[in-house]
Amino acid sequence: MAVETDYSQRTAVQKLGLKPDQRLEIAGDVGPGLRRDAKGAIGRGLVRSGELDGAIVMVESLEEGERALVEYRSRLRDTGYLWILTRKRGHDGYVNQMHLVPSAKKRGLIDNKTCSIDDERSGIRFVVPRALRKRGS
Repeated sequence: MAVETDYSQRTAVQKLGLKPDQRLEIAGDVGPGLRRDAKGAIGRGLVRSGELDGAIVMVESLEEGERALVEYRSRLRDTGYLWILTRKRGHDGYVNQMHLVPSAKKRGLIDNKTCSIDDERSGIRFVVPRALRKRGS
């Protein structure tokens, strides 16, 4: 019998796996408080350019999601992550996150986690597979 894990007590920042001193960019309407909480978790301000440990991007369409994959892939460190947030099923502007997976794979990224952010948004995380990371990353 499978054991279900209850993550309801974890904050969005804990679910996203943010760590101190990460170079993080956030784009789009990520919901109330997430920017503030993210800055608190990383202990620094958000960045807008350069290499990234992570990015959290809210998209409103499949096309925006694919653009985010293109834009942020080139800036991600090999150990970095890209969280793409979308509206949940049943909300206006719902985007099926699984439709982003083929585009991500074309760019050398795989999906390895999903989570609920709040009542309206959920996220899917894309990372560089270990086999494709440069040595020492």
